[in-house]
Amino acid sequence: MRLPAVSPVVALVLQLVVSPAGALAQVEIAPPKSPPPVLSGKTAAVAGFILAATLMADQGLRSQIQEYRGKTSNAVARVGTGFGEPRYVLPVIGAGLLVGQLTGHRTVTRVALRAGGAVAIAGGITTAVKFAIGRSRPRGDGDADLFRPLSGWNSFPSGHTAVAFAVATAIAEETRDPWSDAALYGAATLTALARLNDDRHWTSDVFVGALVGHLSARWLSRRGGGPMIGPAGVTMSLEF
Repeated sequence: MRLPAVSPVVALVLQLVVSPAGALAQVEIAPPKSPPPVLSGKTAAVAGFILAATLMADQGLRSQIQEYRGKTSNAVARVGTGFGEPRYVLPVIGAGLLVGQLTGHRTVTRVALRAGGAVAIAGGITTAVKFAIGRSRPRGDGDADLFRPLSGWNSFPSGHTAVAFAVATAIAEETRDPWSDAALYGAATLTALARLNDDRHWTSDVFVGALVGHLSARWLSRRGGGPMIGPAGVTMSLEF
């Protein structure tokens, strides 16, 4: 006599009744995957070393850069500054968002939203740190070690550099072409060099600005969050 077939669900229930410990041992629940870190411990250590080195060398580096400043470097700096200027960057991001919406190209829309979100986060961080640190700009008395918290001085970190690297990283995170990544980060680096050439920032200012912009965009990308378009308009979705 053949026994009727037993469904997997019934078999699991019977096993739980007969041997709950054995059945539970066979049922494994995978823990939720945590997003990858935006900055590894080794990279953080290297970044800390570079920051310390630039802080100590700020005065000498400024003198060297200004010694070689000329008409050519000023012309190049004007182009580089534009890539980190919010009044130019934000309309371009808005245009990209509009194109993505009109053409139905989700990738373009996502990149534009991520870039806008990264710029907003990087801008908020740099503004808060500027206010809290209160570092004198090179064009003042030229003292790299002059800090007056909550004084209104706003040299550290560089906001233009943060914006440039936020945009570059947001786009680079969506591309797989090393040449386009090199072009994006090259343009962002040009912004950093422009701020040094124009004597608007110390070297440590632009280094931290680049780090803030880069990590802001990577954080949005790794977390899968960012601005979203819905019935209520553009909203920010962040996953922790």
